[in-house]
Amino acid sequence: MEQVIEFINKLFSADDWPARWVCGEWSSFHGWLYITSDIAIWLAYFVIPAIIIFFVQKRHNLPFLPVFWLFGAFIILCGSTHLIDAIMFYWPGYRLSALLRVLTALVSLATAFVLIRDLPKLIESKPEDKLKTYQLEKQVKEYEVEIAALKDQLNKKQE
Repeated sequence: MEQVIEFINKLFSADDWPARWVCGEWSSFHGWLYITSDIAIWLAYFVIPAIIIFFVQKRHNLPFLPVFWLFGAFIILCGSTHLIDAIMFYWPGYRLSALLRVLTALVSLATAFVLIRDLPKLIESKPEDKLKTYQLEKQVKEYEVEIAALKDQLNKKQE
């Protein structure tokens, strides 16, 4: 328990390790290749969930919504581990990195569990049928608006 408390107290401390640049024999090319790759991966891992969130907000009738949210959290946490790896060339936050990795592992396992659990339902679901239903419901609403407008016109002519 003492180690856990020390870990938490020193979560943002970099006193116990050197920055990655001074660990080993990093050439400038190799180091920057590593840093830019990790930052590019982090950027992609943040853009992808943003697109998923945008998609989910536009499609209110999506089945399995929790799967989308878990998948988004999984991707964001994976991206965070790449960002912290790039930062560690300058700031050796190994404790924060370890915490991010534990969170990533937990969310990854939860996502895998939910996908395995819901896979039969996902396979059985027919999104094209739901899309057709949604389109038909939208069309019915449009017709109802048109019918109401025509009724108003008819009532005005009869008056």
